[in-house]
Amino acid sequence: MLVSAKEMLTKAKEGKYAVGQFNINNLEWTKAILQTAQENNSPVILGVSEGAGKYMGGWNAVVGMVNGLVKDMKITVPVALHIDHGTYEGAKAVIEAGFSSVMFDGSHYP
Repeated sequence: MLVSAKEMLTKAKEGKYAVGQFNINNLEWTKAILQTAQENNSPVILGVSEGAGKYMGGWNAVVGMVNGLVKDMKITVPVALHIDHGTYEGAKAVIEAGFSSVMFDGSHYP
């Protein structure tokens, strides 16, 4: 189950530790990152660019893949799923799909 990145980072700040955010592009990277986080008992943020989301089959496919891996790999550490530098439309779509963290990039707006 995905957790809020805000809550994850609040706990990290209180506990004086860092949380890594790693961009995922496919099943293999996602499995490796989750396995490493579990082995190190470390919470992790999985970042996805809009391009990677399209490559992996869409936002619902990404959420399904991550949730399925967390369950099947018996991942017990906190996992957040984050859109990295999303457009307004992308941010809205990932929220609807079930992402637990959004970084909206408004740099193209005045």
